[in-house]
Amino acid sequence: MAIFKDHNITVKQLLGFIPEALIANLSLTTKIDHYAKVLHGNKLFYLLLYGILDNDRLSQRSLEDTFNDSVFKILFNLDEDEKVRRSSISERLSRVDPDYFRQIYEFIYEQFSGVYTLTQRKQYNLIRVDSTIVSETAGKRRDS
Repeated sequence: MAIFKDHNITVKQLLGFIPEALIANLSLTTKIDHYAKVLHGNKLFYLLLYGILDNDRLSQRSLEDTFNDSVFKILFNLDEDEKVRRSSISERLSRVDPDYFRQIYEFIYEQFSGVYTLTQRKQYNLIRVDSTIVSETAGKRRDS
């Protein structure tokens, strides 16, 4: 499988850290799929993950193009006939429970922490930060 732009990890390696059983279980426990018709939690997670890694500028339009691309569908075993529109992505993102993604993140971070030493985590920029600090810093940067 291809290596993502500017990353030294393949899709297969990255997905190896994220068990499908975890995502399926979280879909049930967080009830993220309660009203979803096409963009179930697992598809939304894979779309965002792939979109972040594959696109220079992430947008709802680029996510729409990514989801409708046959390479994405093959990679994540989706039906070739499935389509999604930008408006559907927008609505789904506005209603999704962020705890679903937080729990996936916590699991993945623990997996990486177990595999890499502290030195390696710093080398690969696998550091944990508080989102409040990131938000405040970004706000100050915009004001400058």
